Amino acid sequence: MARTLLFVCPHGAGKSRMAAAFFDRVAPPGWHATTAGQEPDATVSPNAVRLLAGGDAEALLDREPPRPVAAVASPTRIVAIDCDVTGAEQWDLDSRQFDGAMCDEIRGRAEALARGLAGG
Repeated sequence: MARTLLFVCPHGAGKSRMAAAFFDRVAPPGWHATTAGQEPDATVSPNAVRLLAGGDAEALLDREPPRPVAAVASPTRIVAIDCDVTGAEQWDLDSRQFDGAMCDEIRGRAEALARGLAGG
């Protein structure tokens, strides 16, 4: 049975999209990530597209329009990035600018989470 990790950010368009792409690149067997926003934007953030361009996670970037949290049925686990979601693991990023430092921080956290879920 597949287990779903839901990454939520304020608009579901940037930070959560990058986190899901990085997570899915190294996800343990049986896990996959999806995204949502508390107040979903109409499109994926061009910053997320730019920051993942040319990297091995680019192909995993979900380019569908952002969706609200309620549209994701029964996630196994939730990670809230720079926002508050009841019952979620909270990631308050140190990086505040949509730049390489933020991308690296999200990559590191997503890969560490995948390792933890894999048991090592």
